[in-house]
Amino acid sequence: MRGAGKHEGKIALKNGHFIIKNEQIIGGKFLGDMTSIGVTDIPEHESVPIKNLNNHLKSVDFFDAEKFPISKFQITKIEQITKDSVNIRGNFTLKDITKNIMFVASYRNKSFTTKFTFDRFQWNIAYKGNIADKTLVDKDIELKIELIMR
Repeated sequence: MRGAGKHEGKIALKNGHFIIKNEQIIGGKFLGDMTSIGVTDIPEHESVPIKNLNNHLKSVDFFDAEKFPISKFQITKIEQITKDSVNIRGNFTLKDITKNIMFVASYRNKSFTTKFTFDRFQWNIAYKGNIADKTLVDKDIELKIELIMR
C-alpha cells in the first residue's frame, strides 16, 4: 500500500503435480483455489477486519473469486541454473487471463520454494475505486510458493 504497509495471506493449492525425471523437475501444473484467499497478517481476534478484507479481496474489486475460482500455473520450460536452482517459465492464469512468466526457484530435498512479483494490472486485478484508491494499492503482488513433494 504505497509503502504504508502491506497485507499477507494464503491461497490453498487445489491440486497439482510435478513431472520428475532423473531427480530433476521437467514439468508440472498447479491449480489454486481463489475462494480460499485468507489474510494472515491481521490478528485473529480482529475477526471483523479479517472478514471484511477477505471478502473485499475475493470481490470483483480484486480477484473476483466467485466468477474465477481457480488460478492456474502450467510449467512450459525449466532450465537448470545450479544443482539447487532452476529458471521456470510457465503460463500463469488469473481471472481467465494467461501470461507467460519466468522466475527462479530453489529445489532441494523434495522442497520447492520461490518468491516473485507480478503486476496485478496485467491480470485485470484493478480496484475500481476512485483515482486515489487505485493508486493507494501497489501494482505489484508478491507471490511466495513453498511446496514439499511426497
